[in-house]
Amino acid sequence: MRHLILAISLLPVLRGQTIPALLANVTQAFSQAQIVPDLLPSFAPEALVNVSFPPSVQDSRSAAVNVTPGVLLPENRTSVVPAMFLVANNTALVSNRTLLLALVDPDVPTPQDANRTEFLHFLGGNFSVDASSPNSTRLVNQSAALLEYMAPSPPAGSPPHRYVLLVYQVTTDVPSNIASLVNATTSRLGFNFTAFASAANLASPFAGNYFLVGSDNGTNTASSAAVPSPTSAITSQPTLTAPSSSSSTQTSAAAPTSSNSAMLSGPPTLENIPFILLAFLARELWGA
Repeated sequence: MRHLILAISLLPVLRGQTIPALLANVTQAFSQAQIVPDLLPSFAPEALVNVSFPPSVQDSRSAAVNVTPGVLLPENRTSVVPAMFLVANNTALVSNRTLLLALVDPDVPTPQDANRTEFLHFLGGNFSVDASSPNSTRLVNQSAALLEYMAPSPPAGSPPHRYVLLVYQVTTDVPSNIASLVNATTSRLGFNFTAFASAANLASPFAGNYFLVGSDNGTNTASSAAVPSPTSAITSQPTLTAPSSSSSTQTSAAAPTSSNSAMLSGPPTLENIPFILLAFLARELWGA
């Protein structure tokens, strides 16, 4: 309720934070984190995808964690499959579409390893927006996942890994036999997502988001890890403001100080509002 009241009070600010501006912010975040070019040759999203991890089962007082691009999460808050939501400036962009979702870690075994490889944490090829959901933005899979969700588990002592969620539109050009490319016997470790996307005739991602996870048993933090590319990028968390033409000031990602990374603190700012709420309000105010 506090988030809703704060969001409404910031509607004048939101007038400068349209969905296109939020898309520009996500695009900048992918560039700063070197997801482009480490995982993708380019990234020009048309919609916003939000990831929301449910409250901790160990703490009944905890709240859901809404992922802001680049947020650093403790491993134990990502153990349960998250809910995912899709928002666009024009609802026609997201309605009646079949979508493929993938969650990829490109930092195995550690981000600083020159020979790092990828690990596929999830792949589902038959998602769509649930029109029956309260805000018609929640993504649901209409069939069994090709590879079920496997929670992040970076090795002890490793700097935080990037976990990249990618959303693709499934068109008539995408082969119906994707299951022949990826199935239950496919090795998740060493998965080449670029080769898969090419074989499946996937175009550029329709939407994307990412978060960082460090080992609960490790001693490194995103702000202290001294590792080569892509280190400097993955140790920063961009804010939910449109990138300016000049160099933007970044806030270093730090481990959440409570079980709710979206907890309000300090003076009202856009960073205090969950990403999906900002996007939803922006759509309601300026959506077609």
